[in-house]
Amino acid sequence: MTDTTLTAPAASRVISDKYRPSYPDDLGALEQALRGALSGTSDTVAAYEQALAAWFDSRDAVAVSSGGAALSVALYAAGVRPGDDVLLTPSSPLCTVYPIIAAGANPVFVDTRRHGFGADPASVRERIGARARAIIDIPMWGYPTEVDQLKQQAEQAGVRLILDLAHSHGTTLHGKPLSHYGHLSCFSTHERKPLATGEGGFILTDDPELAKHCRDYSRFGNLNGVDFGLNYKLAALPAALGHSRLATLTEQIDRRRSNARRFLQGLRHPKVHEKQIIAGGNPNYYFLNLELGFADNRAFIDYLDERGIPSDIKRYGCKALYQFPALKQYRLDCPNAEALLAGMTTIPVHPAISEQDLDYMASCINLYEAP
Repeated sequence: MTDTTLTAPAASRVISDKYRPSYPDDLGALEQALRGALSGTSDTVAAYEQALAAWFDSRDAVAVSSGGAALSVALYAAGVRPGDDVLLTPSSPLCTVYPIIAAGANPVFVDTRRHGFGADPASVRERIGARARAIIDIPMWGYPTEVDQLKQQAEQAGVRLILDLAHSHGTTLHGKPLSHYGHLSCFSTHERKPLATGEGGFILTDDPELAKHCRDYSRFGNLNGVDFGLNYKLAALPAALGHSRLATLTEQIDRRRSNARRFLQGLRHPKVHEKQIIAGGNPNYYFLNLELGFADNRAFIDYLDERGIPSDIKRYGCKALYQFPALKQYRLDCPNAEALLAGMTTIPVHPAISEQDLDYMASCINLYEAP
């Protein structure tokens, strides 16, 4: 590997943070699906759900039309109704909080831990009330959080733990998928995600009653005139694509982890380090997280952007959710979460990133001199 300690990049590059692969089996899978029923209750969707449950070692999988739909369905299955409280960290995406508001529930922000994006137990204890029905934990960019401890706390409080694992396909804790620790675990298969179907999502659970609630609600209550529901089904074509691509997911995650190791081997800047990985955790490296120690971290992010190195922090304007105008009425200060987002950036390490790209990014960082 190139020593990037003092090596100036040969030329500026533009590093893409998008990974949009095509696979040789894509067309065959779609053609086969076209020979059968195309609705969300087709055999193609059922086979996809079985494959998802097997890959993630879960009892049940329910395929739905998006990651946001997965959260909406999970909230309803967990018993969340208008006026109830749902606890979540404000370091999550807007995509996580909007389904809570759409359900007529109240988002109650709890702080993160100092070192990472998991909900802080003390903050949960302080802010959980009689109207609480669920806690949502969001392991950002595929870095595991202490979901094992949070599940125990949720069960002691008599509420459901919902995991928003939109970034965390293949992330593990103590050798098990993160979804093992949630009462309900929600995934996205948007085209930017490790398992990509364009749009789509799914819910995993080991509780057969919760699985039934999810399936019934996502199918208009089975149109029985007794049970309420909406249409959140996933159609057969994206299900066929997801089922086919699931076979490549392990290899893709292995490549992401390999790319992260190579990048980190070349990283030498004393004020830039990988964010802490909790004991027993193994990220999928949806994006590599870097902890920054500059007086002006935004200047560093802008420096990288000018050299073609993207950041999700800049792309999405990441900040505590209650700092957005649409959510200011729900403000509850969470200083740890604010500090985490202000003190980090992301680096793409997806399989389309070349070794030269990885070395280039490390070199740019190593050569940075704070103004």
